[in-house]
Amino acid sequence: MPFLSVEDIRTSYGLSQVLFGLSLEVNQGECVCLLGRNGVGKSTTMRSIMGLTPPGSGRVLWRDQNVAGWPPYRIARAGIGFVPEDRRIFAELSVWENLDVAARAAGRPGRWSIATVCEMFPVLGERRNQPGGFLSGGEQQMLTIGRALVGNPDLLLLDEPSEGLAPLIVDQLREKIAELKAEGLTILLAEQGVAFSLALADRVYVLEKGAVRHTGPASALRDDPALLDQLMAL
Repeated sequence: MPFLSVEDIRTSYGLSQVLFGLSLEVNQGECVCLLGRNGVGKSTTMRSIMGLTPPGSGRVLWRDQNVAGWPPYRIARAGIGFVPEDRRIFAELSVWENLDVAARAAGRPGRWSIATVCEMFPVLGERRNQPGGFLSGGEQQMLTIGRALVGNPDLLLLDEPSEGLAPLIVDQLREKIAELKAEGLTILLAEQGVAFSLALADRVYVLEKGAVRHTGPASALRDDPALLDQLMAL
């Protein structure tokens, strides 16, 4: 049985429909990537799963329980962590306070604590008393991932984690996500960065106009540049 199963969801913002019967599955321990150009529905898929923009129809099965329509805090407490595209850190709170608020809100025991997050991202320990708004873009992204991790999720949703970051920071971030995957964390990644995605993903879903147009192993796209170019030109 899939860890997460999204079944035929249709999601709209007001009168504007964005997802049109989208379905996907994520198995425990996998890294699955949503690929596609800007505006095809990747972020809306993430928001639909997380309850921030609930689907108007269809099901979001998390461990065989339909969580569609649940409030986001309840979905988070059920074991799904979310790293949003716009990060949404508390700019006036210190790094430590950002992490502490998230850990207290989640209340889920596990491997991740503020201390272990700072081991993975040493710069957060170095900046622990600095306001989040004074961090660089890469440091803010690390803080956002750390904030999700202290909730000890079983599934981590990463929405465009490499967007707007310098190439060196993107490489470092890819290495850290690979470490999380190697530890067994299940990951659903939405990305425009093809090289970044294919270096991490086990399977991919390519989206076009709010629906799945291709799904298969990431290795097939790594080994067939022509197919990759065709799909990304959709």
